Amino acid sequence: MNKHLLSLLALASVPVLAATPINEQALQACSFIENDFNRLLCYDNTIAGKSLTQPAHKQPQQSVKANVKADTAVATAPVAAKAKEFGLEHKKITKNTEETISSKIANVKKAPYGELIITLENNQQWRQIGSDRLSLDKGDTVTISRGVFNSFLLKKADQNRSIRVKRTQ
Repeated sequence: MNKHLLSLLALASVPVLAATPINEQALQACSFIENDFNRLLCYDNTIAGKSLTQPAHKQPQQSVKANVKADTAVATAPVAAKAKEFGLEHKKITKNTEETISSKIANVKKAPYGELIITLENNQQWRQIGSDRLSLDKGDTVTISRGVFNSFLLKKADQNRSIRVKRTQ
């Protein structure tokens, strides 16, 4: 009996936290506030369940802080939209037929570390990046296409292999 009474007393003494739903969008909006103090206030008020737009009536200082936070939340709305699109820029780029050029090789030289320096007939000069191998000779027809992350791939016309290149001239 004493054990049951003791456990019941222990349960009654534990404070019960009110379950308040945390608005994830409000927390995300708080993360875009640049001022450390205002960002911390935004987090505190969001966790406490206070709205950013309703002014506090107890003290005049709190209403000023609430208005500052409301203005900041409105100002960060475009930033939140940009954050939603972050990393998807490459999905919007469409492949055009103008993304490749074809030309014949006018000259091929080797750099001191073995990279190829390719001069095309249109006087463009491209330098190999990396250590992939591709045998190229003067007069070969090559195609240069755009790769990922603004890189370029040089491919011999009759082969499936390619090397990464960057334009030097």
